[in-house]
Amino acid sequence: MLSWLIRRRIDAFEKEYSYDMSYMRDLLDASLRATMVFHRASGLGQHCEDLPRDAWYAAKLVSMLREDCGPCTQLLVDMAARDGRSPEMIRAVLQNDRQSMSDEVRLSVEFATAVLNRDLAADRLRQQVVERFGRRALVSLAFALLSSKLYPTLKYALGYGHACSVVHVGGSSLITAREAF
Repeated sequence: MLSWLIRRRIDAFEKEYSYDMSYMRDLLDASLRATMVFHRASGLGQHCEDLPRDAWYAAKLVSMLREDCGPCTQLLVDMAARDGRSPEMIRAVLQNDRQSMSDEVRLSVEFATAVLNRDLAADRLRQQVVERFGRRALVSLAFALLSSKLYPTLKYALGYGHACSVVHVGGSSLITAREAF
């Protein structure tokens, strides 16, 4: 019964976002228990406390680009747009156009990039994040970076990963600046 309900939710998500969820069906077919564990872990990606949503999405996008510049990135772009993020902000992050970013988005992008690169600048940027937004916001950024790795990693491990592709933002297509991060 539980598997049937999960399949219905997978189908609904797939339809709502025009996103292929075959990998989740494969996971469910392999193990209901593993599916439940993965679902709990994916909750990290929903945590955003004391951090402006634009900055939160910016960190998620940077991390997602590092992991996958295909369907998962497009899904995150679509989710950000549905959540009211402007196409200009999304485009600026995807193209690493820091001059077009607000200060809060730029700080988030710089911090995310430093953390993902294991750059010593992360120490200085972490302090700036805490001073500007607080410790809970820092945790939100950490969870955003971590959670953006979950889906692409699972998809690639199960054989559903895709090569880089064009991302569509606000009715226009663009090639992402994946290598810039």
